[in-house]
Amino acid sequence: MRLILPVLLASAAVAACGGEQPAAAASRWPSFDAPATAAAPAADAPAPPLPRACTLVGAEQAQTVLATEAGLMADEPESCMWSGSAGVGNLTMLNLTVIDNDDEAMAVQVYNGIIGMQGQLAGLVNAEVGEKTRKSGQEIDDLGDEAWLSAASYGGSFGRHGVGARQLVVRKGRRLLNINVTGTSQLDGLGERMQALARTAVPQL
Repeated sequence: MRLILPVLLASAAVAACGGEQPAAAASRWPSFDAPATAAAPAADAPAPPLPRACTLVGAEQAQTVLATEAGLMADEPESCMWSGSAGVGNLTMLNLTVIDNDDEAMAVQVYNGIIGMQGQLAGLVNAEVGEKTRKSGQEIDDLGDEAWLSAASYGGSFGRHGVGARQLVVRKGRRLLNINVTGTSQLDGLGERMQALARTAVPQL
């Protein structure tokens, strides 16, 4: 009996150290073999490619906006420029620019900067030539997420002895559409023609 008891105790110790534990007991303790990793957040869906600027304004559209024959001056990925002439001394240019920003917050900041730039530029030019700056603007409620149409004159009465400019800036999410027309002819109704162009271009952003 004295020999059997130590043998039983030794066998039990060996079983406890080297034998398999029941699943229920093993599940009580965390595993330290590999650190737990949190599931990676789902990536945002990639934005569609930014359309090339000149795919948003063709020759027919440019002629409609400028109310005259128009010729292509520049075709860049983010900028498209057309020029039109209704006669000697009447030159008008249409420039359409698309801008992609890192996020919507940056797009709002750039949008606000652009809509404030036009009036500042007109003021600087007119200060040099001693003319009074004439500028106006209006918010367009049903175009993109926000839109602003502005007008300014450079160096004389609007659209006659000086140069007039109208600018339409539209923000859609993190992208901006900037349409600028500068010239001396056919300015009547120009704002409406620019808005019509923007309504065909903004859905493609």
